[in-house]
Amino acid sequence: MPRYLYLLRHAESSEKLHGQMDKERELTPRGVREALLIGTYLSKENTSFDTVLCSIATRAKATASLIADAMKFESEKIDEQEALYDSSTRTFFQFISQLNDQHHTVLCIAHNPSISYLAESFTKAEIGDMPPGGLAIIKFNVHSWKEVSQGNGELQNYVYPGMLSEELRS
Repeated sequence: MPRYLYLLRHAESSEKLHGQMDKERELTPRGVREALLIGTYLSKENTSFDTVLCSIATRAKATASLIADAMKFESEKIDEQEALYDSSTRTFFQFISQLNDQHHTVLCIAHNPSISYLAESFTKAEIGDMPPGGLAIIKFNVHSWKEVSQGNGELQNYVYPGMLSEELRS
C-alpha cells in the first residue's frame, strides 16, 4: 500500500515584532484565508489524514487548526513536534523516516526553506520556494517510512492558495 506525505508550508504570517520570538509570530488575515482555502481544497478532494504533524510555532499551529476546521476533523489529531520547527533538511528527513508505519497518509506543516528542499529532494521535481500555504503531495511506493529516500517519491500535486479556483474561495 502506498504512503502519502503532504508537505505544507504554514500560511502567511506577520513580521517578527521587536522583542518577539520567531515562534510567536501569528497568521495575518490573509494567512487565515490561505489556511482555510487549503483546508477547503483538501476537504473537496476527500482527503483524510492518519495523523497531522505540525511545528510548535504559533503560525504553524494556527494553520493546522484552521485546516482541521475546514476539513471537519478533530484538532486532537494534530501532533505538535519540536523537530519540525527550524529544522535542517537532514533532521526533517530523519523525522519522516521514523514515522509510525501504521500511518499511510500524513500531513506535515512546517517552514521554509526545509519544507521546499525536502519536497524537491523526495521527488526531484522543480518546486522552488514554496509560498505560504504551498502544499506538495508526494506518493511513495514503499512498505515502510524507513524506505523513503531521496528521489523515490512521486509528486502527485503541488498547489498553493493563489492558484486554487474561485469556487473554493467562496
